[in-house]
Amino acid sequence: MMSGLSSSFSNSRISDARMRDERVAKTWSQFSIGVSSRLVVMAPGEHENPDRSTILTYQGFSWSQKFSICKPCWICSRVRSATNRRLPYTSSGFSRTEVLLLQKLTLPILGADDETDPPWDYLAILYSIVPHLIAAVAILSASVLPYAEGQTTKVGIVTVILVMQVGLRAWGDYAYRRRAAHEPLKLWVDRFVPLSLVSGLAWGTALAILYTGGSPDTQVVVLAVGCGIVQSSAARAYLAPRSTLMVIVIVTAIVNAAAISEGNWIMVPICAAYVGFLASYMVRLIAMDEKRIAAERKTRVLVKALAESNAKLIQANEQLHRHARTDALTGLENRRGFDHELHRRLLLMRETGRPLALLLIDVDHFKRFNDANGHQAGDECLRTIAQLLAGLVTPSDDIAARYGGEEFAIILQDDEAIQAETFAEELRESVACLSLPTRNGNASTLTVSIGVAIAEPSDDDRTLIARADHRLYEAKAAGRDRVCASDRAEHLAGSR
Repeated sequence: MMSGLSSSFSNSRISDARMRDERVAKTWSQFSIGVSSRLVVMAPGEHENPDRSTILTYQGFSWSQKFSICKPCWICSRVRSATNRRLPYTSSGFSRTEVLLLQKLTLPILGADDETDPPWDYLAILYSIVPHLIAAVAILSASVLPYAEGQTTKVGIVTVILVMQVGLRAWGDYAYRRRAAHEPLKLWVDRFVPLSLVSGLAWGTALAILYTGGSPDTQVVVLAVGCGIVQSSAARAYLAPRSTLMVIVIVTAIVNAAAISEGNWIMVPICAAYVGFLASYMVRLIAMDEKRIAAERKTRVLVKALAESNAKLIQANEQLHRHARTDALTGLENRRGFDHELHRRLLLMRETGRPLALLLIDVDHFKRFNDANGHQAGDECLRTIAQLLAGLVTPSDDIAARYGGEEFAIILQDDEAIQAETFAEELRESVACLSLPTRNGNASTLTVSIGVAIAEPSDDDRTLIARADHRLYEAKAAGRDRVCASDRAEHLAGSR
């Protein structure tokens, strides 16, 4: 009986294994059909659940199959759920992102398509003479051993090549710095390419001359200097990828040719691997710089939007501030604005000693005019007088405000404050000459009474207003149409 159970259990395991193999085979078959189209790659660790539903997507058709296979399964490790991020692959085996990055190596300069912010700063770095001076010094340092070995002709030729190369780059740097402002970016990018190629030829030729026929120590030094120059060039790949790659290839090819002429064939695969490493390094540099450029562009957009929002907010706040301080009927400062300005001007007077005067103005018999001609005529009367006040004061120094009802106030500073009484009399006469429309279509006139107070250092808002208000009531008590500028009841007589 136990033997039968054991046999049955064994057959069951074999059957399960066959079913599992059939599912894997079917999956591989379906996967092979769709290999020429989109492939969804599973992220690491997603294959660990043997019961999850995994989807292969190909040729617009989705096929789902539950797997019960072990963790090391290649299919399970390569398949990602269709709901996750898709990484399409090309027929070459590179992802589209990698292909795009490789294509960046053929660009003359990064950011050239950005018309709003052309990469002039990149060109300034590329045209700089400093890296070429350093490279020339490094190569001349490698010439010390050949010179010590008596190879003076070789060293002389290398020196001439480097002097010509540095001179050419110095001319390019000078010309770039003195370029005209209207010259396009493409012109200087096109000029940089031959300069870069000449530098690569000069470096490669100089290194090859020193390498050929040199002692082992000299060759090691030359290769070390060459690697330093090439690595330094690769570090600038984010500036001008195409020119940088061409310089690396030129220098490496010329040094390789010199090594082959010496029978050193092992340099070929070494240099090939080294160039491949540098290309990968350049691709990553370009990717990082593109992310930086994208972040800077996004930042500029956000900063511009923030600046516009701030400008609109400031404008709205200023408008709200004006509305809060403006009298709706007359357009003059209202009582809030008047109180604020009076307090500020008094502080300024104490700090600087600038003279300050306050005029309180009351329209005589305005209630009688208002009752006789209606509120609209009364409002028009107040607007007319307000326009007159606004035209008489100096906007930069003086303030005209509606104090309340038919009362107005004027704050005078400097010379006009000293002659406040004369100013008040001219104002009184001007108001008396106004022609105000009435309900029946006829014209009417009104007068004003004015109280004048010159601010003293000991005055505050309350005491100055109280003195001007007291003199206003003295003018009204004396018969109206008057200006009162002192507490001794000395008035300038009006028209009646």
